[in-house]
Amino acid sequence: MIIKNLIEKVFESGGNELHMKIGSKPLMRNKNNILKAMDFPALIEKDMEDLLNELLTKDEISKFERKGVYETNCFGKPPCNFRLSLFHSQQKPIAYIKIINGNIPSLSEIGFPEDVANLLSAAKGLFILSGPSRSGISTSMAALVQFMNNKFRRHILVIEDPIEFYYQPNECIISQRQFSKDIYKIEQGINFAKRMDVDTLVIGDLKRDIPFKNVIEYVAGGHLVLLCMQNLGFSSTLEKLVFSIPEDNREYVNQVLAENLLGVCSRALITGSNGKKVPVHEILIPNKTTSGIIAMGKYTQVRNNISAAGSGSILFDTDKGRPGSVAEKLANGEIDKPAADAFLEYFKSTMS
Repeated sequence: MIIKNLIEKVFESGGNELHMKIGSKPLMRNKNNILKAMDFPALIEKDMEDLLNELLTKDEISKFERKGVYETNCFGKPPCNFRLSLFHSQQKPIAYIKIINGNIPSLSEIGFPEDVANLLSAAKGLFILSGPSRSGISTSMAALVQFMNNKFRRHILVIEDPIEFYYQPNECIISQRQFSKDIYKIEQGINFAKRMDVDTLVIGDLKRDIPFKNVIEYVAGGHLVLLCMQNLGFSSTLEKLVFSIPEDNREYVNQVLAENLLGVCSRALITGSNGKKVPVHEILIPNKTTSGIIAMGKYTQVRNNISAAGSGSILFDTDKGRPGSVAEKLANGEIDKPAADAFLEYFKSTMS
């Protein structure tokens, strides 16, 4: 087995992941997020040894053998950039490779509402982009950063793990710092943003605990933050942020959010009628009414008052067919009723 051939096959097929385990055929996750066995023999121990020797240095192999886990980005190695994650299972190595597509899509290409992106024209405030795993949060974040890069003159600092996209400066200066390589605590990145007078701080989908109290204090200081979170629905997103902070500080947090929250956009992907993934959104754009509810910390009541929220606010399960909602995608035939019902049932289960 030559690892380059496997990666090339995944890349050329439009796949985004390669999973390798001794005793099993290599698995590819295709563009519809389905794992399929590849037309290669089952892997043997020598295959995994060859993979390690081809992709890692001797020092990196030693580190993996010592710690049992290892992650690294591989850039400039044909046929594409990728992220390599290694771990042991029953004392045998397992490899997971995620293809890094360097092309940054436009907002329209990923179905992201541009009027929501325009909220980032503010000089200060907090905008939250949320969604479950594999909902395109990292790609959406990149599209939003590129949107700002094309439209505003700013210094943007992006904290992410891993770095998946590289930005060519247009109107903005963009600094990218990778967690566990460039910085080792998110607080370091926030403090750096303060010292460097950053205009926009972007905290990507880091898949680890975020020091929300530090983020809130940074926002309260008059800064602009785009924050990514793994949550479905704006209510649960806001609740996760607030309830992660000690109770004696929550009144302060509620007030900061009431005064500084620009919006929350929660994104999910549903398998469409043609087999492709279709994006749906739940959006909160606060106004005087919803900001008053947030100030009181009554986040569950925001959904009940969505009709009184700012223009562009929608629920996943709205029956008005507003653009981006499940109802709208169902009405125009992009998704079918079983897929819509299954998603809404799952969404409701996450709220209970």
